[in-house]
Amino acid sequence: MEDKVMTKVIADSDGRTSTGIPGLDGMLEGGFPNGSLITLAGRPGTGKTIFGSQFLYYGAVEEKQPGMYVSMLEGRRAYLRNTARLGLDIPPLEKKGLFRFLEMPTLTAEGLPTIWEEIVRNIEEMDIVRLVIDSYTAMAQAFETPGDIRVFTHMLLGKIVGSAGCTTLMITETPPQDGHPGLGMHEFIADGVLHFHLVPVAGDARVRYIEITKMRGTSHQMGPIPIEIGRNGITVRSPHIPGRR
Repeated sequence: MEDKVMTKVIADSDGRTSTGIPGLDGMLEGGFPNGSLITLAGRPGTGKTIFGSQFLYYGAVEEKQPGMYVSMLEGRRAYLRNTARLGLDIPPLEKKGLFRFLEMPTLTAEGLPTIWEEIVRNIEEMDIVRLVIDSYTAMAQAFETPGDIRVFTHMLLGKIVGSAGCTTLMITETPPQDGHPGLGMHEFIADGVLHFHLVPVAGDARVRYIEITKMRGTSHQMGPIPIEIGRNGITVRSPHIPGRR
């Protein structure tokens, strides 16, 4: 019996969590590794919030997995209005205990430990399986030195991600070259990194794509992956650019 239980634990830890993005799971051996920390990095307006919301919505609707969106930047009313425009009907999921929007106050270095405890309390209360944190940038800017950010980051991983065991997407705004020190640290601590791009082409046209630059323990798509944002959120354009690692 003990051997069977151990086998199940190992199998679960080696499992995959669907991204919720049509066309993307197949480029990641079925999705994100269970319990991993994934960074979504990019400039404002490139689709990071939409990606995170689809990730939670798919889990709640299709897999009945409770999810939570932790926001330091946007209020609940604005969030629900924006997700509704994409066909993501969040309120019924909240009533069923499958979705929680946790709005955090203005951040200071002194107040972050209290915020961590509140996040962990909600994770335990709802048995959260999927978590989105928006954003690492807002939290890191509460500190003045890279050393302080490093200590904070390890506490974040230990208290929220490591102890909870949920698959976590951490949104990060890509800073300018002279941006706040230490903001690039997210790429070193994460198990996976997805970069979001919005590139001008001819005239006023823009092309959106994501790039998987890191995914531990996963053979993944290499190079730019064109995406579209429509009424149903993000989808991978077909055909995508070939090439796997």
